[in-house]
Amino acid sequence: MKFNIIGPGKVGKSLYKCFLEKNYDVVLVDKNYNYNNILEGIVIITSQDENIIPIWNNLKKYDISNIIAIGHCSGYLDSSFFEGIPHFSIHPNFPFSSIIDCEKIKGITWGIEGDEKGIEFAKKIISILNGKYVIIPQNKKKLYHLAAVITSNFSYGLIKMAKDIYNELDIDNIDHLIDLSIKSLNNIKEKGLKNALTGPVSRNDLKTIEDEGLVFKKFFGNQDVYDFFINILYQIKEGEYEHKKNIEDEK
Repeated sequence: MKFNIIGPGKVGKSLYKCFLEKNYDVVLVDKNYNYNNILEGIVIITSQDENIIPIWNNLKKYDISNIIAIGHCSGYLDSSFFEGIPHFSIHPNFPFSSIIDCEKIKGITWGIEGDEKGIEFAKKIISILNGKYVIIPQNKKKLYHLAAVITSNFSYGLIKMAKDIYNELDIDNIDHLIDLSIKSLNNIKEKGLKNALTGPVSRNDLKTIEDEGLVFKKFFGNQDVYDFFINILYQIKEGEYEHKKNIEDEK
């Protein structure tokens, strides 16, 4: 099986190294590649989302008859725009902040989608990478990506908010806050959302929740985000918040 990886970024170079290590015939295609050299086998586009469709449109100008399947690594785009060739997307649920070794790719869960033949190619690729996969309904790819963004990217925003508060306290080191976050996530993984829940919502400490909301508003300028997350935490705690608010409103 021959691979052609278009896009020599962190993901592309990591996959390239891994396929090489596993003795596969693999070509890393950069912007200087001469597409008159016909691509053969499986093509995986690993460039930024906005460049994937333009790369495909350019590729179609050349002989693509020897490409047996084509896919990309975007978490947001599906692969339905690839026409006439078995197609797929494989998205790593892993933050590639640098080029990583094949061993560290092992065990990653990939979100995959595609047409019937494309899905089979995607499964083979994930097997080669010693990974796991979840199959995404093609018409819900954007929702899948939103879940990944909330889980991964939004955590950076939450840590930034906590750091801003610590700056007000003249405390520079936030390592213990990051450790707290990691321990909480491990508790969720071990016990599930409901059983891992701690804090004022878990204790149903309404006075603290109310007072802390005002502190949040004073520091960040509004209380909407605080109330939004408190409501979600009470949804985890079986919707008690709405129930208790209704009781309070009736009094």
